[in-house]
Amino acid sequence: MKKQLALAFLLSIFFAKAQDSLVATLLGHAGAVNSIDVSPDNKTLISGSKDETLRIWNLADHSNTKTISNPGYSVKKVKFNSKGNKFLATTFEDFMEFDLAKAKKIRTKKKAHTTFIEGCSYSPNDEFIVSTSWRDKTLVIWKASSLKKQAETAEVTWVDNAVFNKASTLIISGGHDDVLKMWDVNTGGLIKQFAGHEDWVYDICFSADEKYIYSASMDKTIKIWDISSGKQISTLKGHSDGVVSLDISKDGKYLASAGLDKEIIIWDLNTKTIAKKFPAHDLTIMDVKFGPDANTLYSASMDKTIKIWKFNLAVN
Repeated sequence: MKKQLALAFLLSIFFAKAQDSLVATLLGHAGAVNSIDVSPDNKTLISGSKDETLRIWNLADHSNTKTISNPGYSVKKVKFNSKGNKFLATTFEDFMEFDLAKAKKIRTKKKAHTTFIEGCSYSPNDEFIVSTSWRDKTLVIWKASSLKKQAETAEVTWVDNAVFNKASTLIISGGHDDVLKMWDVNTGGLIKQFAGHEDWVYDICFSADEKYIYSASMDKTIKIWDISSGKQISTLKGHSDGVVSLDISKDGKYLASAGLDKEIIIWDLNTKTIAKKFPAHDLTIMDVKFGPDANTLYSASMDKTIKIWKFNLAVN
């Protein structure tokens, strides 16, 4: 009986480890993969690369169904709209909108910024687009229907990323002044600031209930902020170098983080502890995105690859 129990225990460990595995590596990009996004139906992944291309991937068979060339400029950021039928791509001072089914460009907002666009995304209601830039130090809110400027914030530093709340009324941004800022979408007015990081803030995401903000920084930490009070609640430490990307699972229970140390960490947000930590790429990880639940994760790296991971985390 003891031998049977011991064998069962060893087998359980084996199968648990087998479930925490690399499912596939998507190859094809000839340069660093700067950004990825997954469609709302979890059927399609888009990627943007330093090789001046966008790629569309079928997640059912991991095939590259379409490659879109953008000669002359690296593709910095890609982002789906809420329906998943369109997506944005940023290059230098322009951003473009594409039709997914046709894999064709619909329109381009030329000279949206005077230099490098760092981020670009739709609001959850698809009425607005926010774009952020490094060197012209601005955050601009556009009307999605016309691409006319809705508001431009009074920024003073390089802006790395910005995200909308679910109601599409607020934006949280982070940049090279080490501070998070809350903005009014309609006016572009500054509402609140969250100070506490010791280096650039690279990525941001809301908690599922939008009571908290998670921020990733080059100071090697992730901080948790109470939105109503603006106070820092906790600091997550586990990375040995700057944290570049964050994503929260659909059920709001887990947070994925990655960056310069080439490792992925999955955080249990209930206990604020590390649930998974593992080396994932050969070079800096630029982006991470959860799939339909916390047990599927996609990662993109400067090593020119996109990887698909499966876990065995406890989910509802």
